Amino acid sequence: MLVRAARPADIAAMAQLSGQLGYPVDAVAFGERLAHLAARPENGIFVAELDGGVVGWIHVGGRILLESEPFAEILGLIVDEGFRQRGIGARLVAACLDWAGTHDWSTVRVRSNMIRVDAHRFYEGQGFSCSKNQSVFVRPIEREMIA
Repeated sequence: MLVRAARPADIAAMAQLSGQLGYPVDAVAFGERLAHLAARPENGIFVAELDGGVVGWIHVGGRILLESEPFAEILGLIVDEGFRQRGIGARLVAACLDWAGTHDWSTVRVRSNMIRVDAHRFYEGQGFSCSKNQSVFVRPIEREMIA
């Protein structure tokens, strides 16, 4: 298995994997997002390739907030459901930690939905500890025509 930086040829496979995690997205929109994020140095996006196919991906980004010390955050991690429990997620997290270290981030955080108990066990197994539980509130922005 090879872990490497994501590239445009990976877009369709990465978009399909996003759907497995419950975040369906078409390949065109995914590709636009990937291009935007990959062009910014505060992001690292890696894929796990096995036998020429993408079987997982991870996105890590540096965060600077007013109220806390700077940190890197795993913003997305997915391993194909047919390839889980094979160490692929651990290799992707290792790539993320390496990226964070080489970019001088001293801490890596990850958020995980409360219902993803298996993911919580996985992250704990990778040396992460739970620091808090929180709720996420969402409000759409209504777009009005400006005359």
